[in-house]
Amino acid sequence: MLTDPNSGEGQAFFNMMTDFVSRYRDNTASSDDFRNVVNEYFAKSPIGRKYGMTNLNWLFAEEVYQTALPSYELQYKLEDQPDGKVMLSGTITQQNAPEGWLMILPVKISFGGKQEAAGTVLVQGASSPFQIKLPMRPKKVELDPDHWIISEKVSTKGN
Repeated sequence: MLTDPNSGEGQAFFNMMTDFVSRYRDNTASSDDFRNVVNEYFAKSPIGRKYGMTNLNWLFAEEVYQTALPSYELQYKLEDQPDGKVMLSGTITQQNAPEGWLMILPVKISFGGKQEAAGTVLVQGASSPFQIKLPMRPKKVELDPDHWIISEKVSTKGN
C-alpha cells in the first residue's frame, strides 16, 4: 500500500520500516504501534492520496484482527473512443469476504513490448465497477499479477 502503483517504486515501505525499527529499538512494540507508524506513511502515499485515505486501519482490521481469504475476479471490456483512446471498463467481484470488505487491488496493463502501465482499483463489497481511459488498446490486463494481495484466488476475464 506504500508502493507507488504508477512507477512501482517502493522506497517508502523501506523508509517506514527503518523509522519503525529506530523508534522502537530496545523497546517493545505492539501491533498498534506498528499500525500508527504505517498510517503516518500511508497518509502521504500515492494510494492514500488517490483515494483520500489517511490511514490503513481498515486493512489492519481485515488482515491482522480478523481472518478472511477472499477471491477476486476482474471482468472487463475495451471500447474504442472517438478521440482514439480506449476505455477499459469492468467490474471486480470479491467472494468469501465479510460484508463491507475493502481492498485496493493492483492492475497491470500491458501494451506490447516493454510498454506497461500500472494502477489500482478500490473494491468494496461483493462487486465494484471501474473505468480507466487508456492511450491505446492494451494487449493484456491483469489483476494483481505479482500476488501482492492476500487472497485465495485471482482471475481476469476480458471480452
